[in-house]
Amino acid sequence: MRASAVSFEQTASPLHVVEAAAETLDWACMRGTDTELLLAAPLQGLDVQLSVQWLAEDDLLQISAMWDMRVPSARRRGVAELVQLVNTHLPLGHFELWEETGSVLFRHAQMIGAEAAPDEAMARELLQRVASACVRYHPAFQFVLWAGKSPREALRACLFDTMGEA
Repeated sequence: MRASAVSFEQTASPLHVVEAAAETLDWACMRGTDTELLLAAPLQGLDVQLSVQWLAEDDLLQISAMWDMRVPSARRRGVAELVQLVNTHLPLGHFELWEETGSVLFRHAQMIGAEAAPDEAMARELLQRVASACVRYHPAFQFVLWAGKSPREALRACLFDTMGEA
């Protein structure tokens, strides 16, 4: 059952607000610990798993998003270059390539204090922006991995906005 109008002032952790926002998006939620919220976001052909952590000692809300994609060693240089190119286009957060596992993830950290605490609408907007970045740039990673495109070609293919409907 969803709590209505949850605010930061009602709780010591902004995770309650983020959880309520995720529920309005119909994303599956599970508490990993008191300081971590795990989310499953079924997005336009891409299942994204998010970890939202509240680091109280730093007043920091950290969001990490991953999807099922492993970069083989032979493609890591191209994907690393693509990560750098993509990051220059992002207004918030950044992509990373974890060299040890070959995983690509998106991360964002937000300073949260009592005066800057998110309400449910702000938390929903933040989650949607993280999800949007994953959906928008996922095809570029696929173009480098499976189509053999250069990082610049792959990025160009993703940097357009569709206007209207067909």
